[in-house]
Amino acid sequence: MALSALSRQCKHHVFPSFHGPDVRRGFLSYLLKEFKEKGIDVFIDNDIERSKLIGPELTEAIRGSLIALVLITRNYASSTWCLNELVQIMKCWEEDKQTVKVIFYEVDPSDVKNQKGDFGTVFHKTCAEKSTDEVERWRKALQIVAQIAGYHTSNYDDDVVMIETIVTDVSNKFNDSTTSNDSNSLVGIGTHIKEIESLLSLESDEVRMVGIWGPAGIGKTTIARALFRELSSKFTHAAFIESIKGKFEQNYRDEHAFMLHLQEQLLSKTLNQNDLKVNHLGVAKARLKDKKVLVVLDDVDDLKQLEAMADKLCWFGPQSRIISTTKDKKLLVAHEINHIYRVDFPSTSEALEILCLSAFRQNSPSSGFEDMAIEVTRLAGHLPLGLRVFGAYLRGMSIDQWIDALPSLRRNLGGEIEKVLRFSYDALSEEVQELFLRIACFFKGGHINDVVLCLADGRLNVNHGLQVLVDKCFISLHERRWLVVHNLLEKLAKEIVRKQSVSDPGKRQFLVDAQDICDVLEENAGTKSVRGIDFDLSEVREDLIIDEQAFKGMSRLQFLRFRRGSVYENTKLLLPQGLKFKASKLRFLEWDQFPLTCFPREFQPRRLVKLMMRHSKLEKLWEGPIPLPCLKLMDLSHSFYLKELPDLSNVTNLEALNACFCSTMSKISFIGKSTSLEELHLAGCSKLIVIPSSIGNAINLEILNVQICGGLVEPPSSIWSLKKLKKLGIAGCAKLNHLGSQLRSFPDVSGNITEFDISDTAIEEFPSSIMAFSCLRKLSTEIAGNLKVFPDVPDTIEVLQLHHAGIEEIPPSIQNLSRLTELSMPRCKKLKVLPTNVNLQSLSRLDLSSCTQLRTFPEISTSIRYLDLSNTAIEEVPSSIWSWSHLLELNLEDCRSFRSLVSLPHIPYFVSLLDASNCESLERIDGLSTNPERYLIFANCFKLSEAARELIEESDYKFAILPGGELLADFDHRAREGLLTVNLDQSPHPLFFRFRACLLLPGHYIENKYPFGYTFGHDKDDKWMGSKRLFCDIWCVQNGVDIGHGSCKYRLTASFISLRSKEHLYFLKSSISLNLPETDVNFSELHFEFKISGKNVKDFAVQLLEDPDVHDEVRMHGDVELVPSHVPDSAGGRVRHVYSFKRQRLE
Repeated sequence: MALSALSRQCKHHVFPSFHGPDVRRGFLSYLLKEFKEKGIDVFIDNDIERSKLIGPELTEAIRGSLIALVLITRNYASSTWCLNELVQIMKCWEEDKQTVKVIFYEVDPSDVKNQKGDFGTVFHKTCAEKSTDEVERWRKALQIVAQIAGYHTSNYDDDVVMIETIVTDVSNKFNDSTTSNDSNSLVGIGTHIKEIESLLSLESDEVRMVGIWGPAGIGKTTIARALFRELSSKFTHAAFIESIKGKFEQNYRDEHAFMLHLQEQLLSKTLNQNDLKVNHLGVAKARLKDKKVLVVLDDVDDLKQLEAMADKLCWFGPQSRIISTTKDKKLLVAHEINHIYRVDFPSTSEALEILCLSAFRQNSPSSGFEDMAIEVTRLAGHLPLGLRVFGAYLRGMSIDQWIDALPSLRRNLGGEIEKVLRFSYDALSEEVQELFLRIACFFKGGHINDVVLCLADGRLNVNHGLQVLVDKCFISLHERRWLVVHNLLEKLAKEIVRKQSVSDPGKRQFLVDAQDICDVLEENAGTKSVRGIDFDLSEVREDLIIDEQAFKGMSRLQFLRFRRGSVYENTKLLLPQGLKFKASKLRFLEWDQFPLTCFPREFQPRRLVKLMMRHSKLEKLWEGPIPLPCLKLMDLSHSFYLKELPDLSNVTNLEALNACFCSTMSKISFIGKSTSLEELHLAGCSKLIVIPSSIGNAINLEILNVQICGGLVEPPSSIWSLKKLKKLGIAGCAKLNHLGSQLRSFPDVSGNITEFDISDTAIEEFPSSIMAFSCLRKLSTEIAGNLKVFPDVPDTIEVLQLHHAGIEEIPPSIQNLSRLTELSMPRCKKLKVLPTNVNLQSLSRLDLSSCTQLRTFPEISTSIRYLDLSNTAIEEVPSSIWSWSHLLELNLEDCRSFRSLVSLPHIPYFVSLLDASNCESLERIDGLSTNPERYLIFANCFKLSEAARELIEESDYKFAILPGGELLADFDHRAREGLLTVNLDQSPHPLFFRFRACLLLPGHYIENKYPFGYTFGHDKDDKWMGSKRLFCDIWCVQNGVDIGHGSCKYRLTASFISLRSKEHLYFLKSSISLNLPETDVNFSELHFEFKISGKNVKDFAVQLLEDPDVHDEVRMHGDVELVPSHVPDSAGGRVRHVYSFKRQRLE
């Protein structure tokens, strides 16, 4: 237990108080001899001159001892020295919770308590002529010490047995009081204990049970031990019952015998009686009902264990606390334990520290190991057990040995980790085991709906199994019910499947290794054992040719996924002879970039539930109608060659269809028969002219998205009769403004609608009836020049977007929108007046950019996080803005009315973006608090002082831009004509290269030709939506040969578009992972290249950083885009909403 004596740094283990003439030559000498042999340090006062008073040296010795041992004999009270010692000892017992053990040697404890018998005679003689106060202190001390359960000579046959018992108990008490290495290894344990103590509510007189719940290896036992050590001294009786998991059938004749054994364990440890026997289950209540006890039941895995050892609260005395640790939350709930603490995974920094304590015996990585330590932390999935085991395995290894060991750690669990996790897996029922393997091998990261729909085949009780897996911490559900499987548990599942057939992968239940899949497909080696294939094509570097009979042997195949895990298209999957695939058992099919123009004739997937064919080359799905009674979800998005949707008259249970950006599709005809349809996404189908009026028969439709359907003339009137419609997007349908009905009045839509986007329409006003739309959360009217008056909208509104409107004033009534989180009114060029004395507590995002007549700073909320005032006529920024503690991003670009804005006050740490581009008068910045995630943009601020420039250049930033014509000297590697070569030594190189770069950009570097970001040709992706991208490419080179590559993109802000004739410096800090074929590949050179929209940046310099903090960076694997959160998705707002309609089922 964590006694306060320990915190005082104990000088001795034991302080003995005794009357020497009674015991020094006999009992005491043997006792001290045994203490010495057991390594127990005893304070001896031979060198202290005895007197009637206790001096400071002796007081310090008492307080500095872990245990005070009081040996009371017949003549103990004859010594005022002993009595004063006892007073001081009992003071430490009461104030400091010091442990006191008492030996009653040939004396009755009742005589000591009442000062009677021979002991009383001696005591009264000593009290003669003593003051009343002094005598009263002695009496009180004797009364208290006599009530402490001690050792009585009358209970032992001889002194030897008694001495052995005393020494053993003192030794155990000392062992319990020492600091645990286990608790040191669990970083952050103090936070766990604090949270659990709040659940325990120790100040309450009630009996309370608390559960500690978490997955295997998370640290539940370590936390419980530390908690027990800290709290046990506050209870009269305490017991820690270790690892009681296991089934009773293995060792006991029946369930009752097992429960009796458990109760014997409980009472033996709680009452400190080794040979205690229990004949019935009522004994625990009889013995403990009047005692204040602390009991920890560790690793409970059966309800009978709780029923045997802590069945009811009335078994224990007032203020008792019972703590149970378990991997199964259901046990706690079933036992009506309402106070449950879930042990979460440690943060990245805490996980790294746990690893380092095990691997390096220090809190941080040794020099040169930083990147690899972060990689190992990721491989362990932040699980403390995995971190400690991996760390112990790597301890003492050199950097080269770490590099060699990493591939093995990526593939294998390690014996100890596998043993712990396998024990939990084996405890699952066969049905739940099967469900776990399917989730871990195929559905990890997917939505729970996919599992329920695809596995609900009548044999598996999926919902029950999912709950069991959640309760036992095999899976967890993140926001919106996405399935999460810890990566060590995923490895366990894949290892279990691999061992089903080590040498012949075609006989395994699931195929998940890319090479194994290639072998099986190329050799037509699949068998009926195969249930699922999850193939990441990006892991294969050569073209893969599949025979038409590749799937013939896999007659029981249920789940098939061919996906691309990165944007690199290293592999071309070829089906030169087509495909013969009946797929009669198939329930889930996802095939990115499917190479055929049509499914084979044999394709009859009657059990198919989910069909995902994104970016396919399909021109049509199949010939004629096929029965698909189970199909719920279909995603054909970006299938550019698809001309029409097939006859889906036999797809009677379809709930969601996504055909977005099927740019050649001109016809749909099936809607009238799809009464189950809930979501229909047709955005970007530019050749679609008509939506059939039969859509009105889709009575369950909730989401309809026809944005930027450029050919759509007029929506059918039957849309407005869809009573369940919640989200409707018709933005960007340009012909709706010029043909047909000219949508000018607000449509008569369902009152249940939650999101409505009518951008790019001729809408002039909102009717009063909109106030009755009690479900409306988001309303968008972008490019609404005819809208003159700020609309009255219901107070349920959370997002209000009124772009390009003709509104002149925001009324004070906006105060009623108490749920409003976003108000976006860019390019409302007539807006002049803002309300005063208004504070919208929920408003976090305010965009008034390009409101060119707005002169007043908007002080309508102190909760704003994102504020865009670019290109307004605002003349002054009030100093009070820096007190808005939620403010993250402030855009003041092109605020040319800031003629008097000469200086900016000290910018607090919480501001992560500041754009002051074109603030021409700005000269000074008073200070910058540290924030490594900050973006600082001072384009065209030519009056910045040298001190301000140095402050920006030397600050901690992620991106920064300011005027300048020369690269900084402290960047030691400089490019020549757009290419930089960095020579490396031959030492092992890190997995991640962290660097900072300085780019010199000439004026007019970027031209913005298209007002809304529309571009043409192959360069379209680089300029998507008007934003420009900076590309960084790094090649690993050995002997002139490229052997690895890393790349990342950064979307540039609008400031780059408006750089004037003078040069600017662009600074960035980043980290890139190199896509190497092997971890031990050597290379001697790094080649850097930067491009903006296809043009090489010729003048730049790079500095490699040696002290990475990669866990706070976005690491780039391949060609992945890093997009600062402040950059809007579009310049014109016309297309962005295609992606703002979040698909509830098709994600």
